[in-house]
Amino acid sequence: MSEEKSENGGLLDLGSINFTPDWAKKSAGVSIGKVSRGDGSDRDGRGPRHEGGRKPFGDRKGQQGGPHGRKPFGDRRRQDAPREQVRPLDVDVKILPEPKALGAIMRKLQQDIHAYKLKDLAYFFLDNPSSVLLKISPRHGEGADSQAMPAFRQCRACGFAAVSEADVVEHVLSAHLGDYYEARDVECEPPSGNFSCVAKCGLSGELLGPPNVHEFNSVVREMIRTRYPGMSEEQYRSHIEMVRDADTIEAWRKGKTTCKKFFPKGDATEGAQGLTREQAEGEFKRTILGSLVDSPKSLSMTADIALKSPVKPLLWAVRNALDAEMRAPFNMCFALRGAFHHRKFKFFRANDQRGPEFVSNVEYKEFDAAHAIPELAAAAKFLEEHPCCDKGEFPKDGEFEKHMNWLVTTGHAVAFTNGVFSKAEKFPKYGPQWKKRRPAANAPAEAAEETPAPAAVAAEENPVPAEESPAPVAPVEEAPAPVEEAPAPVDNTIEEKKDEAAPVLAE
Repeated sequence: MSEEKSENGGLLDLGSINFTPDWAKKSAGVSIGKVSRGDGSDRDGRGPRHEGGRKPFGDRKGQQGGPHGRKPFGDRRRQDAPREQVRPLDVDVKILPEPKALGAIMRKLQQDIHAYKLKDLAYFFLDNPSSVLLKISPRHGEGADSQAMPAFRQCRACGFAAVSEADVVEHVLSAHLGDYYEARDVECEPPSGNFSCVAKCGLSGELLGPPNVHEFNSVVREMIRTRYPGMSEEQYRSHIEMVRDADTIEAWRKGKTTCKKFFPKGDATEGAQGLTREQAEGEFKRTILGSLVDSPKSLSMTADIALKSPVKPLLWAVRNALDAEMRAPFNMCFALRGAFHHRKFKFFRANDQRGPEFVSNVEYKEFDAAHAIPELAAAAKFLEEHPCCDKGEFPKDGEFEKHMNWLVTTGHAVAFTNGVFSKAEKFPKYGPQWKKRRPAANAPAEAAEETPAPAAVAAEENPVPAEESPAPVAPVEEAPAPVEEAPAPVDNTIEEKKDEAAPVLAE
């Protein structure tokens, strides 16, 4: 997430946050400082956050389907086993903002003058799997399956979790052996002896060596670990071919003039011979492994780690919880609301008490025009008559934007992240229903000149003396109105439009 301040100390660009609804997209350059303007649309309008799409769990570029245009987490793979064949773990999954990401967002909002929709901030976290913290615990109480209570195992180094110790041990050896041992290619003598065949990888064509040598199993596991991590050992071995050609066997022998040895990091012992992979793993298990494997009662990990779990029941439990949260982010909104309240951020709802909820670092208060300079009073009046106006609609007097900036920074006006401004009141105006603009002051008169009212046209074609003018049409049971009280249709229409006309913007 990039951080960028406006010239007036305005909005900090929150990177991938896209809060611009469809109805406000056509307005460009609408912030006091700089507003993040993307292609997302207003979630309350159920438009496409993203709605246009995401990277696995997160980005807004190209996803379709699901609520708000998002794909459910369960539909993103599918190299896994079919979902109906996997029973999710019987666990409770709490979805929270990751503390470091939350702190970064709070620091940005504390330097910002804009009002953010709380639901948009919730989706910002949900769109970034590393910014979502999951608390996973066995389900207790009525309906819980006591026979299926998981015994969690977790890697202390990175948070990887499983329900069997073997899975965690395999992960630790694969992911963290290199944190403690350094692998080097050293020269060695070619293997001696007679070999009747040599194994060949049917996927890559690489020669693995004779199956009867001691290190063959280690070579197979290394291939799976580095080349085909999605395969089980049984699946990979089904692709191994045995070649009995003498030239191929000799080519393998000549290619084994170097071998990989492992040396403890930080060990500067001269003349050390190094360890084979098997020897390094054995030493690692004896001396280090125990400090990296934990057996917690509940799991705590970020969503990106949980979504990479090879443990399918755990993976499906997490996906189910995240899918439900993407449809309605109640848990994330609840957690954010508490965190923002703790930091003294201000909350309000737009339009009415059931409108969308916003959070801001600014404390809003109504403007007292009676004790303000005329220029500020005029800016406040313009804002009152033009709720949800944008910068493109400001009068072109050169100083108006400066006065509007003062109103926003002092809490007398609300600057929304979609680039529109409204008067600060109990329920500030927000949304497309407030975008209807009254015509310019001279528009009604011009329209009346070009298109006379029907009554005026009739009067010109069939002139009738005033004393003989018919009364307006009325229901039969009602007495007709006196002729002298009949309204003048043309004049009243024009006068009414003049009263409603917006101020003429100075060029």
